[in-house]
Amino acid sequence: MHSSLRALVCAVLSVAPPADDRLAGVDQVAERIDQLIEQCWQSAAVSPAAPVDDLSFLRRATLDLVGRVPTYREATGFAADTSPQKRAGAVERLMSSPEYALHWGAVLDELIQGRHAGDREFVAYLRRGVAQHKGWDAVFREIMIGPWDADEQKPAARFLSRRVRDIDALTSDTSRVFFGVEVACAKCHDHPLVSDWTQHHYFGMASFFNRTFEFGKEKIVAEKDSDDINFVDRKGNQHTAKTMFLSGRVVDEPKFVVDPKLKDLKDRYKTEGKYLAPLFSRRAELVSVALDQREFFSRAIVNHIWANLLGRGLVHPTDQMHSENPSSVPDLLEFLSDDLAAHGYSLDRLIAAIVSSRAYQLSSTWQSAAEPPGDELFARAQLRALTPAQFAASAILVAGDSALDQAQTDDERIKRRQELEDKARALTESLDRRTTNFQSSATEALFMSNNPAVQQWLVPGGNNLVARLATLGETDKMVDTAAWTILGRALDADERNHLVRWIDAKEDRPAACSQLVWALITSAEFRFNH
Repeated sequence: MHSSLRALVCAVLSVAPPADDRLAGVDQVAERIDQLIEQCWQSAAVSPAAPVDDLSFLRRATLDLVGRVPTYREATGFAADTSPQKRAGAVERLMSSPEYALHWGAVLDELIQGRHAGDREFVAYLRRGVAQHKGWDAVFREIMIGPWDADEQKPAARFLSRRVRDIDALTSDTSRVFFGVEVACAKCHDHPLVSDWTQHHYFGMASFFNRTFEFGKEKIVAEKDSDDINFVDRKGNQHTAKTMFLSGRVVDEPKFVVDPKLKDLKDRYKTEGKYLAPLFSRRAELVSVALDQREFFSRAIVNHIWANLLGRGLVHPTDQMHSENPSSVPDLLEFLSDDLAAHGYSLDRLIAAIVSSRAYQLSSTWQSAAEPPGDELFARAQLRALTPAQFAASAILVAGDSALDQAQTDDERIKRRQELEDKARALTESLDRRTTNFQSSATEALFMSNNPAVQQWLVPGGNNLVARLATLGETDKMVDTAAWTILGRALDADERNHLVRWIDAKEDRPAACSQLVWALITSAEFRFNH
């Protein structure tokens, strides 16, 4: 077993606290979410969509919590469950699965690293953190200042090391990811559209990073003792930037009396090619100020998570948090941010509360004759295209041999899921990335029609779906099994009759099975989280 995978298994099995402790109080948070959103609906004089049906909820939550569609066994078992608490039970089961850490580690990697996402060691670091239920504040601290001496913590430095030679990227990416602010537009002049952000804000944030550099052959992320940024405003006036947070709070650097022993130590380290950390770290001050004035920090991650789960942020776009762009649901962002900070910045609690809310569980279908409400009101679920990773993993899963259903232990489930990810990784570059107004491209359509790996799914072999369907003598049983496996639901009467007639009209039943599987996997219903 890969070392990072073994570490994750140990984390899941020995570190994770009981799920009911971790998610205590989630129902009350979900209830408050619903109260605030319902107040917003009443103010806007809109009625929400109907609640989503049980199996659509299961599919939606499974995609969001573990990054794949439900298996045949999960879908049919959920359909047979008569408990009134089955949805809450599904959320707890999914979040207690080791797949939850695997999926959300990858989600956080995309959020944090953006164009640099995909570094396996950094993803493994995040997955360990999710498995250990590490608070978002601890993740932020480790990424910004370490410690990076332990093997498990070393990858945390990758955010800085990927950008260390580009202070603009360090400044803008940190502000955007951790504080929900795109401050880059204020570099050359005060922001032309947002009065909150001036050049002093941009260079104030840059000053937290201008002393960061790579040291030595190992290229460790280090920090200099001194250095300032000078900039020129539009009027030609020169300024020495103050180290200033987005709130306007200025960090005053202490004056140190140089100890002769420290000077000797610095000289010796320099001669020996060793790094000695400065007495004052600006990045450490950034962490301190951000967590002290936590509004930017806590609201940004709440908004990011909300957007991931509901298709749009409470503040939209998610990197435009400022006074002229308030939350579309009054008081909700503030409530969730306060609750997050009061409970150790637990992302588990935040995610579980959102998924348990009424807003999350609304249908994406608008059946009223009235004009559908704006997306900013969250009065109906948004269609969200599956990410390439979700689409590829889900397609391979349903077309394959259901190995996940056969896993008996957490260790085995992680292994099976890792194998699924490895297979999916080869396909993701050819699949369309999720966008706001998503529409599959001709390139993706041709890929799904002609790629040899995709075509191999449709060849009967081993215990794959096409092979299993071909052994079923009754056509109605064949189409029912295909629908439950791929779509996670029963067919309605019209769908069932149409598919039965279509299969029965085919002389080559194995070929018909292949065509049926391909048609369902490439359907719009499968391509979207709805």
